[in-house]
Amino acid sequence: MDEEISQIKRRGVLSAGSLFFQSSFSAVLGFIAFFILTIKSGTYLLGIYNTVLAMMSFFSYFTNLGLAAAIIQKPEIKKEDLSTAFYIQLFLSVAAIIVGFFLTDYLFKFYKDLPANAVYLYWGLLASFFFLSLKTIPSVLLEKKIKIYKVVVVQMIENTVFYLSVIIFSLLGYDIYSLLIAVLARSITGVVLIYFMQPWVPSFTFSWQSAKSLLSYGIPFQGNSFLALIKDDLLIIYLGGVIGFRQLGIVVFAKKYAEFSIRLIMDNLSRVAFPIFSRFQKDKIILKKSVEKILLYQSIILFPAIVGAMFVFPSVLKVIPGYFDKWNVAVFSFYFFSLSAFFVSLYSPFINLFNAIGKVKTSLLFMVLWTTLTWALVPLFNRLFGFNGISMAFFVMSLTFIFVILTAKKTADFSLLNSYRSPLLATFVMALFLFISTIFGARLNNLIFLVLSIGGGALIYGFVIYLDRGRRFFEELLALVRFKKIK
Repeated sequence: MDEEISQIKRRGVLSAGSLFFQSSFSAVLGFIAFFILTIKSGTYLLGIYNTVLAMMSFFSYFTNLGLAAAIIQKPEIKKEDLSTAFYIQLFLSVAAIIVGFFLTDYLFKFYKDLPANAVYLYWGLLASFFFLSLKTIPSVLLEKKIKIYKVVVVQMIENTVFYLSVIIFSLLGYDIYSLLIAVLARSITGVVLIYFMQPWVPSFTFSWQSAKSLLSYGIPFQGNSFLALIKDDLLIIYLGGVIGFRQLGIVVFAKKYAEFSIRLIMDNLSRVAFPIFSRFQKDKIILKKSVEKILLYQSIILFPAIVGAMFVFPSVLKVIPGYFDKWNVAVFSFYFFSLSAFFVSLYSPFINLFNAIGKVKTSLLFMVLWTTLTWALVPLFNRLFGFNGISMAFFVMSLTFIFVILTAKKTADFSLLNSYRSPLLATFVMALFLFISTIFGARLNNLIFLVLSIGGGALIYGFVIYLDRGRRFFEELLALVRFKKIK
């Protein structure tokens, strides 16, 4: 059993490493593109782009209907199943595009500060939606054959084309048209590559029986993500019309920077933790240890990243000429989004735990709670405090981490002290150092201050972790990441 646990731990770390590389590649390019957009374009552009993407997610939800999942779960796939799914997807996509096109005028009535040339970006995204529908069946076939790596390769190339297009054309001064070019280039590249990886041609067949079978599974499956759609994408669509694109751009800027670390680290660890929790769900002792290890590894990275960023963020903005003057209005929201991200990192692994051990209803109840709070608090706080109130609302919602932890404790009697003691202690000492350095380093050059603060903070953090956990902890980390043959 010990050897099995050791192998699973190493597999988990290796999986996390590969996922981290794949996601970090796109994340770095995406961050560069986002960064250049924030320099070269107006604040309104970020608001416009995120609103249009949210609209496309909304369209995509109601045209997908879980067809991909329905095909993957079938033991045997017939040609008529694939063709039927393809034509259903094509019909729904074309219908959504037509509806979207006729909603163009209403778009300008609801979003009063929408510039006239934004319509081309909207139409471009509608066109890209059509290309996206063409990718479904080849992608499903690759996943069914357990050749997911090919899908990943296509996604990486798509993202590279998209972000490089944004970077290049933004630098050339194309403004909103850089996004239009990037969207179309990504869509066409994705379709060509996926059909190269998995050639497939639909037959001229359509089976009503097959359609009924696919939809009977796909629609309930798709329903699981309905609350997430209401909570996230519909909120962006609403805010774009209520607070305007300029203020939405400021909110997006603050949220993007504040949540960068949790999106990069936490999302990857969650994908690795799910099968580990699922495997040991019947062994309470091993499940307890697994939960504690996941919490420790995640918090030991995220705590200093989130807290450290709160101290150095204003100096980061000041390093680039004119950047602070343009985006200093987002600093207040950045602080509250950062606090929210900190508390989200505390409860997110437990939602993963609930899903892994079959307590989906528990995670669903929390999703209902957060969706309700989102639509109750965000409009209220926006009315009371302006656009800065949005980040404050997210912070208040994140305080529900207490209820998640109390519920999780009934499932696996883990020790929060074992997991969080060292990261919290080291983060507190690091924060104290950064606070003092901020006071006494105010007259230093911003770049010099950043180097000294980040370098000094990292050394102090690592030293406190070493004092508290001992050499054995670092040896354990090295043993996990050391490449060994896994049977």
